[in-house]
Amino acid sequence: MREEARQERQRETHRALYESFAAGQGLPIAEPSTPEVTGLDHYLNAPADPETAGDTNADAAGDKGGQDTHTRFLPTLAPVHTAQTPIVEPQDSLHSNGLLGQDDQEHEKLHRKKTRRKRNLVMLATVLIFALVVAGSFYFIKSLVKQFNPDDYPGPGGATVEFTVEDGQGLGVISRKLEDLDVISNDKLLIKAVENSKQANKVIHPGTYLLKSQMPAADAAEVLVDNRPGKVFYIGLKANLRMNAALEEIAKGSGLKLADLKKLANQPEKFGLPDSVPNLEGWLHPGEYRFALDSTPKEVLSKMVRATKDTLKDAGISDLDKGYRTLKVASILQAEAREKDYATVAGAIENRLNPANKETHGLLQVDSAVIYGLNRYSLQFSQAERKDAGNKYNTYVHRGLTPTPIGSPATSAIKAAANPQENGYYYWVTVNIKTGETKFASSYAEHQQNQAEFRAWCQQNSDVC
Repeated sequence: MREEARQERQRETHRALYESFAAGQGLPIAEPSTPEVTGLDHYLNAPADPETAGDTNADAAGDKGGQDTHTRFLPTLAPVHTAQTPIVEPQDSLHSNGLLGQDDQEHEKLHRKKTRRKRNLVMLATVLIFALVVAGSFYFIKSLVKQFNPDDYPGPGGATVEFTVEDGQGLGVISRKLEDLDVISNDKLLIKAVENSKQANKVIHPGTYLLKSQMPAADAAEVLVDNRPGKVFYIGLKANLRMNAALEEIAKGSGLKLADLKKLANQPEKFGLPDSVPNLEGWLHPGEYRFALDSTPKEVLSKMVRATKDTLKDAGISDLDKGYRTLKVASILQAEAREKDYATVAGAIENRLNPANKETHGLLQVDSAVIYGLNRYSLQFSQAERKDAGNKYNTYVHRGLTPTPIGSPATSAIKAAANPQENGYYYWVTVNIKTGETKFASSYAEHQQNQAEFRAWCQQNSDVC
C-alpha cells in the first residue's frame, strides 16, 4: 500500500509538471526539504542498484508502455556526454554549411590571389601599352621634325669616301646613296644644298668623286655640283696652329713636299703681302680645303692666304699693313683667351700698348708670346727666360706687339681684334687652363691675386701646366 501511494504521488507530480509545461509555466523549483529529485538530475542520478532500477523500470514500463515516468513529459534534451562519448564541438552555421570550411577557405584565398594577379597583370599591361604609345609618339614626332628640319653634320668630316655617280642617276638617288654611306646625315639636306648652290648649272656629272664621311651637306654639294669629277685631296687647319705645324698638315694631306711649302711660305711677296710681312705666319687661315691632286704648293697656300684677306676685308680692314697688325693681336687673343672674352682682352691689349700707361708702360707681358719665341708649347718658363732679351717675342722685355703673329687666328678673333672693347683693364690671366676661365684687373695688386690663383691651380694640375 505504501508503495502504491508513493507511485500515485509521483504520477500526480508528473501530471502537474506536464500541465505546467503545457501551460508554459516552466519547471517548478523543488524546496530544499523536498527529497524528490525531478527532471534531468533525477534521470542522471538514478540509483545504480539493479533491484531498485529494475523495479522502477518495470513500473514505468507497465504504466506507460516502457517509458521512464520521470522523463517522459520533459522536453527533448541534448545528448549526454560521458567519458565513453567524445565531445563534438558544434560548428557555426557558415562552417556547417561548408561556406568557410578549411577547403573552402583555401579556395577563397586562391581565388583572391588569382584575382589580384589578374588585376596586377591588367595594370602592368596598361602601363606598358601607355609607355609604348608615349615612346612611339616621341619617335614619330622626332622623325617628323627630323624630316622637315634634319640635323646636319658639323664637319669637317672624317675618312675619305670614294663615290661614283653613274650615268642617268638623279639627285634623289645620289643623295640617298650618300646618306646610306654616311657621307651626309640626311638626303634632303643635300637636295636643299644643291638648290642653294651658287653654281649656275646645278648638275652633277657622272664620274668618281672623293668625299668625306660625315661632312656638311653644303660641302658635299660644292664638290658635286657642276664639277668634272677628278681626284682631289682635303686639308683641314685648326685655329692657333703655328705656321710650321700648318705646313706639316698641308704636306701630309696633299702629298706635296714640306721643303717646297716652307720655302714658299718665307716668300710672302709672292702672295701680294706687304714688305712688313716676313713670312706667312698668321696668314694661313683655319678651315677645310679641297684641292685637285695636281695642285701646286703655291695654289694651295694662295687659297689660304686669300681666305685671310677676305676675313680682314669683312672686318672692315682692306689695308694689309693694318691687317697685319690686326692678325698679331688676333693671334694673341686666340692663344690667350676664350672666344667670349676676345673683345675684352683686345681692349686690354690696346690699353697696354699705349706707352703712356702707368701700369705696363707699353709692355704686353703675355706668356703665349714668350713660349712661341722659345719654340715650346708649355706655359711655364724660368725667370731667366722671362728676362731674356734675346727672345724677340719676349713681351716682358720688348715693348709693343710681337714681330709676327704667333699662330693662325680664327675669324672670330680677327673680328674682335679689329673691333676691341673700350675698358679700363690692363691685366688678365687664365686661372683655369682646362675651362679657359680668365680674370681681369685694372691694377697690378689685383692682378697679383689672380696670378696666385693661377699658380695654385697649376700646382694641382702639373700635368697641364
